[in-house]
This record gives sequence, C-alpha cells and structure tokens, in this order.
Amino acid sequence: MNHAAKNLLRVAGVVAGLGAAAWALRDKMLPPPEVQEGPPPRFRTGGGADDLTLIKGVGPVYRDRLTGVGLHSFAELADATAADIAEAAGVSESIAQGWMQAAHARV
Repeated sequence: MNHAAKNLLRVAGVVAGLGAAAWALRDKMLPPPEVQEGPPPRFRTGGGADDLTLIKGVGPVYRDRLTGVGLHSFAELADATAADIAEAAGVSESIAQGWMQAAHARV
C-alpha cells in the first residue's frame, strides 16, 4: 500500500473514532428533553375554528363571509339562525338551512 492510501486510512480511522466518541457521549453533550405538563398544543386547529369549506356549497368566499360575522366553527354555524346566515353569506334561507343541518351533523 502506498503512503497516500495509508494516510487516508489513518484520517478515516480518526474521524470514525471521533464520531463514535461523540455518539457515546451524546447524552452528556445534549440537554435532556423538556416534558410539558397538560394537554398538547393545538397547532393546526386555528384556535377552535373548523374548516367550514367541508360543508357542501361553502367555498372560500362564503367561508370568509361567515367568519367575518363570527361564525368560525360547525357548532356556531349550527346554532345560528338561518336568517342570520343567509344575510351574512348573501344566500337564500333554504341554502343557509342546509348549511346549518350539515354543520349540525359535524358537531
């Protein structure tokens, strides 16, 4: 074996040894993980808001109109009156009644 190959093997051995030492000491080098008490955070729920677009006929525009008047969840939509929903979204009361029934089914 020539001199360059021997040097390469020595360097590789040193790097492997350092890696093994770091792996063995990883628990001493890293702080222990923090465990929080209580319920887990709700990152993707938007603070209790439901995706109103899951209701047939409610798209992004109607969703924005409904959330603009304070209807953010299925429960809120199910508890509202058909007249209030129709006025907020700009639809007929029969369509609003259908949305209320669909929201009630999701509660």
